[in-house]
Amino acid sequence: MKQIFIILSIIFSGFNLYSQDTSLKEKALDEFKNEHYDNAIKILEQAEKENPNDAEIYYYLGFFNHYHAYDSRPLNGYDFSYSEKIFEYLDKAIELDPNYGNAKYFYGAECSGNAFQAMQSYNLEKLEYFYVLAYDKGAYPKWLLEYGKNMLASCDKNSILFMGGNADFDICFYLQLHQNYRTDITIIPIGNIDRPWYIKFLKRGLKGAVKKINVNLTENQIDDIHPFKWKTTNVEIALSTKLKEKHKLSLDYKMQWEVKPDLSSNREHSKIESEKAKKRTFLSPRRALFLQIIDDNFKERPIFFSNATSPMFFAGLDKYFQNFGLISKLTPIKTENTAFEISNTEIENLLQKEKLKYFSTIIDTDIPRISGIVFGYHSSVLKLAQFYSEKGNNDEVKKILEFYNNNFLIDFNKEYENYYKAEIKKMIK
Repeated sequence: MKQIFIILSIIFSGFNLYSQDTSLKEKALDEFKNEHYDNAIKILEQAEKENPNDAEIYYYLGFFNHYHAYDSRPLNGYDFSYSEKIFEYLDKAIELDPNYGNAKYFYGAECSGNAFQAMQSYNLEKLEYFYVLAYDKGAYPKWLLEYGKNMLASCDKNSILFMGGNADFDICFYLQLHQNYRTDITIIPIGNIDRPWYIKFLKRGLKGAVKKINVNLTENQIDDIHPFKWKTTNVEIALSTKLKEKHKLSLDYKMQWEVKPDLSSNREHSKIESEKAKKRTFLSPRRALFLQIIDDNFKERPIFFSNATSPMFFAGLDKYFQNFGLISKLTPIKTENTAFEISNTEIENLLQKEKLKYFSTIIDTDIPRISGIVFGYHSSVLKLAQFYSEKGNNDEVKKILEFYNNNFLIDFNKEYENYYKAEIKKMIK
């Protein structure tokens, strides 16, 4: 009986420790959700002392500290020692669980944060270092490198490519920096263009890393960027004669982009005495600079957008997009229900077996926070099937379904895979 009591005591003791640890993690998550970042981190530090072999605790410590430094308000006293602490937490998480994909993601995100710090001082050596560090830690698995290459390969020469965030921008920038791949393209994370220093960086460029773009604003104007009073307005975008000829447009054709405000105030205001007072709306710094970049560059350079980008960033410009699969190209005409809505030749070029060589490796090197980006391939297959279905080409739709079954049904996400399969099957008559 004494032995049974001892065994039961050990079991219940272990259970209590586990329950306590789980409770601490849950408390930390609740504090984080409520944006009490310091509290969340302190609770996790307590959990780590009580259970020093829990990879998830170290992951959340890295995640929360990273978020606290980059995604909340500016962190007092921030320096590289804080970043080193984040790396240590994530290193420990990966040491305890070598397949911890999300820990690798945040390792890459922390490297990216440091790389952007290096951009501010035009430090190419440090910029390259952090992207190598992210690669070495497994933040850029083969399937993601392949995805990035396929994005860049779809762009015209000398393009500008707007990206959504870490998932697409970092992998393409790594390919440019360390594989010298498609360095003719200027890639821009659209979420970062509200930072004056970054606009000046893009305007100046960095030899060996970033090809400069046109920004026809003075440095004082860039430094003084702020919300601008704005209501929905049509803006004329300059076009080249070559672009007009390609789309068979008249020489006096005007590209009119309806730009809506994206900020508002409860303050009521009238510009002139005869106008009824109403709530003021504004163009955010990001949208104002986005408009500036498009206006200053579209006449000279092809412009593309990652289809992994949230459409809210496009400010209605996506009405002029032609879908290439993983990316879309800016055209001078509204494309819906036109021959320019999608490029079947570009999507067919994307969907080649040799360009999907590492697609299935996502099963073993999943990074849950960003792996959903691969469904850009599935969406591309569906759009191609729709194209041929509308043309009445049933045989091509059957071929596309066979290609989809052979290449994309890998049991990575059965629900999504079966959804796309069913949608394609519906088109077969």
